[in-house]
Amino acid sequence: MSLRLSVLLLLAALTLPADVIYSNFGADDTYATGAGMIVTNDNMAWSSVAIEFIPANNYNLGSVEFAASDIMAGDPGISIGIFADNNGEPGGAPLESLSVVAPLGAFGSIVPVTTVTSVSQPLLLADTPYWIGMQGPVNGLVIWNQNVTGAVGYSSTDGNGNWSASTVDQGVVEIDGTIDNNVPPPPPPPDPSSPDLLTSQPPSESLTVVNTNAQSIPSVPEPATLWLMAGALAVVLALRRRETKTP
Repeated sequence: MSLRLSVLLLLAALTLPADVIYSNFGADDTYATGAGMIVTNDNMAWSSVAIEFIPANNYNLGSVEFAASDIMAGDPGISIGIFADNNGEPGGAPLESLSVVAPLGAFGSIVPVTTVTSVSQPLLLADTPYWIGMQGPVNGLVIWNQNVTGAVGYSSTDGNGNWSASTVDQGVVEIDGTIDNNVPPPPPPPDPSSPDLLTSQPPSESLTVVNTNAQSIPSVPEPATLWLMAGALAVVLALRRRETKTP
């Protein structure tokens, strides 16, 4: 393979267009500047606030965009994590964690949208629930600005690692990635209309043995029947003898 072709293939791989896996940003990346979710640091859970999302295809994580604000001066930053699902809540350690140490901006003002790029690019499977969580600074807090598109529902902790669901507006976020076509699709579910292999076989017939040489054997009269027959015969003979002697 020529050097020129190798460079072209590398550039093509580096410039693959990213798809939006999940986004609740408004038009032109708008969000609520004066409303948001308080994000703290929960020592018992990796994340303090998390939003569930379900990819429509198999993706490798590319980047995460969000808007967050400082409410206390001097907070050093936040962390973002991607989690697998564990019975309806973020499960254990993140698939990848991303740290943001740059100043976020004062709450109530228009802060720039923050973009963090994935390093390990974990695989996110289609139709599988995942969570994106945010963790605040130790002994501090930040505001995850909420969306203006009406997307609701997230989970948050109580400070002791216990998760609870909320129906309030989600923090604004966009998750991008590139489609991974190397993952084989899961096998299709069995067709309920097709008969099962075991039940589709014809029922087994009962085995019948026929003796072609069998002969019919006449029944033998019982002793009482023999005595009746002998008595009747004696009467008939006596009557015939009497008729013969009569002139």
